[in-house]
Formats: sequence, C-alpha cells, structure tokens
Amino acid sequence: MTEQSPGLSNLLTENRTFPPSAEFAAQANATAEWYERGDADREAFWAEQAERLTWDTKWSRVLDWSGAPFAKWFV
Repeated sequence: MTEQSPGLSNLLTENRTFPPSAEFAAQANATAEWYERGDADREAFWAEQAERLTWDTKWSRVLDWSGAPFAKWFV
C-alpha cells in the first residue's frame, strides 16, 4: 500500500461554508420552521409533503424499516 502525498491529504477535508445571500434565502421554499417540524416528527412532516404530490396509487405507510438496513418510503 502506498502512502498518500501531502498534496492529496489536504483535499480530504473541507471546512468552508458558503451561506446564501439574504435575497436568495428570502425566496427559498423551505424555512427554519420546516426544519423544526421535520425534526419534531419526521414521518408526519414527509406525509404532509407527499400530500402535495399527485399519486397514481396513494401510499399507506410513510416509512417502512421492516427490511433494515434498507428503508422504503411511501409504500
């Protein structure tokens, strides 16, 4: 096994952030309140979002973890 050169190892970590401008953030669809609702009850939040779509066959379960580690959404 070969050792990585110092030039490559410094590319493996990126700590910079690029916050959006106030104008861009003002026109965003998602708000801080959306994140709070999603954190409080993830499945209810995604069920609400899924209701905004048109489904050929409506799902009966938001999230199915019965085959963990594989998840199925909107089954």
